[in-house]
Amino acid sequence: MSEASSGPAPAGAGLEAKSSGGGTGRSTCQSGAMGGGVSVSRLTRRTWHMVAVAGASAAGMILAACGGDAPAAAPTAAAKAEPTKAPAAPAPTAAQAAATAAPAPTVAPAAAKAPVEITYQTFFPQQRLDLLAGSFKIFAEKNPSIKANVVFDADHRAKLATQMAADSAPDTFIHDVWSAAKYYEAGGILDLTSRFAVDKIDLARDYSLIGIEQWCGKSYAVPFYVTSMLLAYNKDLLKKFGAPDPWEKWNGQWTWDDFLSVAKQVTKAPGADSPTGSWGLVMDGNGIDNIDRNLQVWMTSNGGETYDVPNMKYTLDDPKSIEAMDFLVKLINEQKVMAGPDDWKKLTDTLGTADPFAAGAVAFRQESTGRLSVYSQQVGDKFEWDVVPFPSGKGSKFTGHSDADVTNVAAKGKNLDAAYTFAKFLGGEETQGALAQNKLLIPALKKAADDTATFLKPPPKHLQAFVEPLRSGQFRTSFYHYNGLEALRVQNEQLKRAVMKETTVKEAMLEANRAANAQVKFGSCRQTVTWKARG
Repeated sequence: MSEASSGPAPAGAGLEAKSSGGGTGRSTCQSGAMGGGVSVSRLTRRTWHMVAVAGASAAGMILAACGGDAPAAAPTAAAKAEPTKAPAAPAPTAAQAAATAAPAPTVAPAAAKAPVEITYQTFFPQQRLDLLAGSFKIFAEKNPSIKANVVFDADHRAKLATQMAADSAPDTFIHDVWSAAKYYEAGGILDLTSRFAVDKIDLARDYSLIGIEQWCGKSYAVPFYVTSMLLAYNKDLLKKFGAPDPWEKWNGQWTWDDFLSVAKQVTKAPGADSPTGSWGLVMDGNGIDNIDRNLQVWMTSNGGETYDVPNMKYTLDDPKSIEAMDFLVKLINEQKVMAGPDDWKKLTDTLGTADPFAAGAVAFRQESTGRLSVYSQQVGDKFEWDVVPFPSGKGSKFTGHSDADVTNVAAKGKNLDAAYTFAKFLGGEETQGALAQNKLLIPALKKAADDTATFLKPPPKHLQAFVEPLRSGQFRTSFYHYNGLEALRVQNEQLKRAVMKETTVKEAMLEANRAANAQVKFGSCRQTVTWKARG
């Protein structure tokens, strides 16, 4: 999951309400509320309410949002006076009586039907939700009969597990990729196959897929976004130390030896011009954990594999994968160009930031598009940076790593049609376009991801490199089964032992493979293979 971060108030937000957690939040009305038939309010627990109000005036919407009604005009009291006596008139004829009879009373119009209310739960932090505020407004305008409450929960995975067990899941939600298989097979997620057929949605044609969107031949998810692993690099730091640019010298197709030569040139001890010095490489998780997300790409780009879907097992005993892990451990302990656990802590403490790359102290850092929008703000014009594929082992080609998050609809929700409408909107052109425009993540919709006017528009220069593995099929994803997270945990324990020199790399990888395979549990189906096999 992505880390939660705070950000500015969403565009147009101007209403505050009481916290859903029973707090004493203020209830004030400000002039910043959106007009145009949409009111967006923000709860103190970062819960957004999108309410489409058809035909209401802006003033009426603001008052309604604040808990009041638009005031009716006060009746005017009639002046008290004595009636004037008129002379008697002749009795009306029957025709005259009929002509002056009071008209029949008209029937009062029926009250407007209240919108259907649904909840969408996500782990997206405020910074990301802010970037989607515009698309949420469009949803409200297009769907006045649906009120969608967007709820952020930093512990979404654990909360969703509790909700699913109690049959109280939100109407729609960003999935928990590690539990999706269990939820599908337990009947907790709505089968969307027939709805996709009616809406003429072809997942394979229109979207980038990682194999968790369909299960047992049925479609259970609306694609939202995908990730793709590359290395972000500081072009100015390379120039400073006379190191070659991997695009200029090797056209982005380079080897481990090429990478090591560059990393050695740019790794410098602290000195007068830099109190922290500089590092050639940092990887997420201090570079030593999570084979699936952080280290797999080194192994697959050396011709190795980390798992086997048809046989539902890990393959960390693959000699090519062991060779890649050995290369990484040596980068830390022998070549000393990659920051290890202790080095990482010293570096971040000295810099006072959790991201030494944005601070200009690192030449290369793993990047999966999740930090593109952040780097555009944090790096700014401090230095020029770009992205490049990982280097490959001898005789091998770059094989990337991609993951994704999708939108599910709870099978036991009360408003399935409305929930599906919202889920479909997240995978539609408006929301996918917002992802592309803000470079938030790679839009799952191919049309949006391939847009040269938005997502592929520099900087950085080589954004296309993120998309190419998804189009060519030269990627792998994570291994999904019932106990995926637990399998990663036992793998990580062994990898750390190798880095700390408590055991050899080969012994660590073999034990990690044995322990991880002991955790593999699955039902009647497997993830769909959406990538290209070797050979």
